Amino acid sequence: MLLMKPAIAAAEIARFSPFDTQRQVDASFTHLAHVAPDAPQGGTLRTGSTVNFDSTNPMRFPGRSPNALRYTFDTLLVPSDSEPGAFYGLLAKEIEVSEDFTSARFVLNDKAYWHDGSAITARDVAFTFETVRAHGLPFDRSLLGDIVIETEGVDTIIFQYSGEGSWQWISELGQFPIQSSAYWQELDPSEATLTPPMGSGPYQMTRIAFNEQVIIQRVPDYWAANHPLNRGRWNFDEIVVDYFFDNTAMIEALKKGDLDVLREWNATSWRERYAGPALDAGQLVRTAVRRQDGGSLTTLVFNLRRSLLEDVRVREAIALALDTQWYEELHGSVFELPGSFYGDSRLAAKGAAAAAEQALLAPYMADLPNEILDHGGPDEIHTGLTERQRLQRANNLLDAAGFPFEGRYRIDPDTGEQLRLTYVTAHPTTARQLAPFQDMLERVGVTLELSVHDYVSGRRLILDHAYDLTWLKLSANDPPGTTEQRFWHSSQSGDQGYGLAGLNHPASDMLIEIMLGSRNEGEIVTAARAFDRFLRWGHYTIPLWHEVEDWYVHASGLGFPDPGRVRMDPAERWFWIR
Repeated sequence: MLLMKPAIAAAEIARFSPFDTQRQVDASFTHLAHVAPDAPQGGTLRTGSTVNFDSTNPMRFPGRSPNALRYTFDTLLVPSDSEPGAFYGLLAKEIEVSEDFTSARFVLNDKAYWHDGSAITARDVAFTFETVRAHGLPFDRSLLGDIVIETEGVDTIIFQYSGEGSWQWISELGQFPIQSSAYWQELDPSEATLTPPMGSGPYQMTRIAFNEQVIIQRVPDYWAANHPLNRGRWNFDEIVVDYFFDNTAMIEALKKGDLDVLREWNATSWRERYAGPALDAGQLVRTAVRRQDGGSLTTLVFNLRRSLLEDVRVREAIALALDTQWYEELHGSVFELPGSFYGDSRLAAKGAAAAAEQALLAPYMADLPNEILDHGGPDEIHTGLTERQRLQRANNLLDAAGFPFEGRYRIDPDTGEQLRLTYVTAHPTTARQLAPFQDMLERVGVTLELSVHDYVSGRRLILDHAYDLTWLKLSANDPPGTTEQRFWHSSQSGDQGYGLAGLNHPASDMLIEIMLGSRNEGEIVTAARAFDRFLRWGHYTIPLWHEVEDWYVHASGLGFPDPGRVRMDPAERWFWIR
């Protein structure tokens, strides 16, 4: 039996932002920014993936769920695309957050229900996060370890956070897919399953063929179909995801007309692999969307848990052996040369530090290079160095760090062994791209071994921090804080920490905690700029290139709205033009 789809008035929509006190949306609110509010609905979207899945349990680690599964669940909050740090309530109709960000209280919308018609309750929310705390990703388990969860009646959930006050944990919990406690009573939530779970979102899974195909279809009586937050979103009646062994097979399927859209990540594929009759005839279109945030920085990250890499001189010397200009040319100049971790955004450090940045860094200057106050990063003074100049400086740094030559190779005096680094990856293409870097390191007496593994084995080695270098892609978020905490805070530096670099530095912690805990946007921007300087001058990564565009190859009949500050998701915002 179809249930009536309730209308949600603007007055019923809660709002949360750490930067203002507005708790409800304006009466004039009709839809999120950066959607096409009157987009036509209907039709099937066919897309593909090479990322396999092994479970439909999103609360369990290790395990990988199909990406389309997330469209079958609702969340407490939905982020705004036009207001940094602002969120609107979807499952939550009321939001109360303490001034110090240590407490959050959500009252659920009494119109919200699961696909079987049963009400979504506070118990469902509590069950979700209690299960994630026991079985989820290491970062989520760590976060939830500091949170006490209480229910109040059937519709109210209260979170008490014992760590340093931060609005970011509210963001993390607010965007997690809420699960049905009744559904999981019949299954073990600590185990993998391929049974489509009970959802509450705009779609439900109607087919799941292990690593072959997933189909989701519109829920005809979706409780929030008439919610202003969903206007212009979820425009397709059906979404089909086919799984492929590799990118070549997936691209050929798109060119033959078996798929409608692909997100392209590889620069060579973007430039070369879609040529053919479909593109020539206009049936396929290549669309490059300029990102309105700071973009993504692709890097190699050092593992400071290795004593060899604790010395900043060693890290800088190794970084000097990599020619970023060569990598830009390799990719056909579709990327930008790397600089700030925040790209060309308001968070980027440029030139001399402002007085406010200097004040933040002052207590730590004994451990930092003086140049940090004069230049945003070493890239500002190293750009333009010739290959000979870079290698000469690298040799001087390794000499100063105490690694002498014996024949062609440098020797670690502590071990008497050859100076050797291991790059670990589960992606063979990244290893192939490092061959020139490997050759340049040989010229300064350092051996780089490229250790390539299958996805499961490689991921395990990286989680166990069994590498000297590995691949790390960082997206610039504004407001900053969550990514910084995950990768660069000392709480993530241990053997089981999520921080790939293992960074443990009081300056980093202090700046991240300002980003996480301040209600003042100016203070957060200043902290981010000082943090940008700190990371760049610390040589904790080797920046490779900066991505400022998202690439899509798609059927000419697909339309999409203004992308806004965040990436476009075809399943969420695109539509068939009629």
